[in-house]
Amino acid sequence: MHKVHVIFASIFVVITIPLVILLYQAYSQLQLGTNSLYTGHAMFVANTLNQRLARDLAVEEKRSYSEYGFIRTVQVIGGEENTLSELVDYPVTSQYAGLVGHFQLTPDNTLRTPFLPEGRFGEILLEQIPQSERLRREEVRNKIKNILDELNIENRGIEAMAQPRDSVEKVIDHIYKQDPKLNFNEKDDAARPHRIETASEKENLAFNAESQNIDSLTSTPVTYNFEVEIEPFMAKVNSDYIVFYRNVTRGSELYIQGYIVDTKVYLNSLVKNETQFYPLEKDLVLEFKDGPRTLLSFGTHDDSQEIFSTKLIPPLNKISLTMHMKNRDDSRGSSFLIFLGAVVLIILGGGLVAIYRLTRSELNLAKKRQDFISAVSHELKTPLTSIRMYAELLQNSWVANEEKKQKYYNQIASEADRLTRLIQNVLNLSKLDGDRWNVQLAKDRPKAVLDDFVATYSKNVEKHGFELTVSSDTDVRDITLMMDRDAIMQILMNLVDNSLKFSKDADYKMIVIELRIKDTDVYLAVRDYGPGIPPAEMKKVFQEFYRVENEMTRRTSGTGIGLSMVKKLCTLTNMKIEMENANPGLRTKIHFPPLEI
Repeated sequence: MHKVHVIFASIFVVITIPLVILLYQAYSQLQLGTNSLYTGHAMFVANTLNQRLARDLAVEEKRSYSEYGFIRTVQVIGGEENTLSELVDYPVTSQYAGLVGHFQLTPDNTLRTPFLPEGRFGEILLEQIPQSERLRREEVRNKIKNILDELNIENRGIEAMAQPRDSVEKVIDHIYKQDPKLNFNEKDDAARPHRIETASEKENLAFNAESQNIDSLTSTPVTYNFEVEIEPFMAKVNSDYIVFYRNVTRGSELYIQGYIVDTKVYLNSLVKNETQFYPLEKDLVLEFKDGPRTLLSFGTHDDSQEIFSTKLIPPLNKISLTMHMKNRDDSRGSSFLIFLGAVVLIILGGGLVAIYRLTRSELNLAKKRQDFISAVSHELKTPLTSIRMYAELLQNSWVANEEKKQKYYNQIASEADRLTRLIQNVLNLSKLDGDRWNVQLAKDRPKAVLDDFVATYSKNVEKHGFELTVSSDTDVRDITLMMDRDAIMQILMNLVDNSLKFSKDADYKMIVIELRIKDTDVYLAVRDYGPGIPPAEMKKVFQEFYRVENEMTRRTSGTGIGLSMVKKLCTLTNMKIEMENANPGLRTKIHFPPLEI
């Protein structure tokens, strides 16, 4: 049996190790899949942000240079007319968040704003604006001036632009080579071509009206059409503001035009939807950085790992967007895998335990069958030997005394009966195991069946030196019940045989059979005065081939199938068996089906 233990333990270990490895691999794949999901979402956020930035820039790139003045010229049916610029509204409004205002630096580095006209013509226009609102507009203009001064943005003239410098192509090539995995083509975006606008005479007159001391739009000498070259937007950034600006070459004069936005408000607006409404964002930390300086951060990236980093499109290509993934508490996923592993291990362990118990029971049953075969062989050999011995004595006429001859004849008959009972028991057990016992229930009196058994078996009891005592209640003598007479006879024979075998060394050699009634309970009881059965063995004695004694050291005859057959017969005929130690001896009760009242 120890060998079986080792085998099943080895099987459990051999199956458990690959299972643990499989669960670990599943957990690793879960982690990898989660990281890929977050990385993919981070790339989506970056691309979405760049698309929105490109959309905002496209609006300003298309804006005419003349709109940065208070008055602009527009095409109408039949010619041109002067009208107010779209940028004159106050409070300042725009399609992008955080706008401070638009500005223009003239060739002499004078600051102009569309919402606050300058010069004599501007004074005429300002008279139409309330004083309180004019003061507020001046505050915004002063704020713009301070920002431009802080970021060192000034108009140094067209001569300063002519100084040698690295081409845009070279700068962008350098950036592109540093990070070839960018999600956008920085080189293409940065190498946007300069735009050329043709300024009409009327448009030139309107544009010059604010920068010169002109009383009206008709007092300026006539100017001719000429081309205006507009460069792509550039940007300067600090922690508070982003200044988008462009160079506009008008003839031999250089103008700087642009707009200013609040850094945090504007960058926040670019990723607002992703940070508020996407469920994965609770585990992501977004950070905008200008070199080593952090401009804006959504969350803290302590206890997190970087999963994605990219630069924004030009002109904000000095700003990088970095995304970190928090070290998440994967307790739900790991708990599920642990639970799944535990369930599988429990099922596996339970299955192996069940198989082990089944195997052990089969091995025990096989051992009992071997013991049974050994016992049957012994039980068959003993009467056959006796019959052969007495038959040879009688056959060879070695017994002259007639009294001894009669004794030997009786002995042969007794051993033949013993052999017949043994074979019949084996046949009956085979019938019970194969569900081939023919149950014949019929109304009969338990007292009559008991009397027939006593008449048939009393001589065998007396031959073993025992006294058979029968007692019954008066009320039970005429009661009839549905019963199988052959089954009752077989049960009584096996119980009495057991009493004869195990009580042969008892001081008081008596077997008592009782027929009792108590309320609706009618039962037969067989009692002897032998050693009884140890309490620990009481339930095991009904197992097939089970014997209380060890097969190698047993002192009593038998095959271990008697009580097993009694139990099966009782179950088959709706009776119950009950066994108890009587001290001394053993009492076995056979309960008939309850009486119907």
